[in-house]
Parts: sequence; structure tokens; C-alpha cells
Amino acid sequence: MKTKTLNDELQIHISVKWMVQILIMVFTLTGAWFTINANINDNTKEIESIKEALIEFEENLDERMKPLEAEREQRLTEMNKSLLDKVLRKNN
Repeated sequence: MKTKTLNDELQIHISVKWMVQILIMVFTLTGAWFTINANINDNTKEIESIKEALIEFEENLDERMKPLEAEREQRLTEMNKSLLDKVLRKNN
């Protein structure tokens, strides 16, 4: 039985057309990866900006609502007092 000896020579035959197509595909995929990565970074920055703007808006809204809530609380307290006085006067 004859055995083939292994050698470290490797020969690959590829046409120029296939080589050009493979190179174009590699460059396209690399370009797409960098573009997607840049878009992700831009979106991350925009999301952070939106979060900061939302936090600032909420703080401003809280500041504007404080006087309104205080006024409402005062009116409710006065209304409760007047209702309690009416109830107490009826019972006497």
C-alpha cells in the first residue's frame, strides 16, 4: 500500500475575477461596519442629549407646578375647614 507524504505546500488557484469580487466584498463589509459603528455612536450621543433635555424639562415643570400645587392644597384645606364648620354647626 502506497502512502502519500504530507507536505507544507498549499496551492490555491483563484481567478482574478473572483479575487476582485472577494476584495470588493471585504471592503464593502469593512465600510459598512465602520458606518454602522459611527451611526451607533451618533445615536448614543443623541439619546444622552435627549435624556439631559428631558431631565431639565422635568425639573422646570416641577418648579412651575410647586406654586399651583401649594395653591390647590390651600384651597382644599380651606374647603375642608368650611365643611367641618358647617357639619359642627348643624350638630349644635
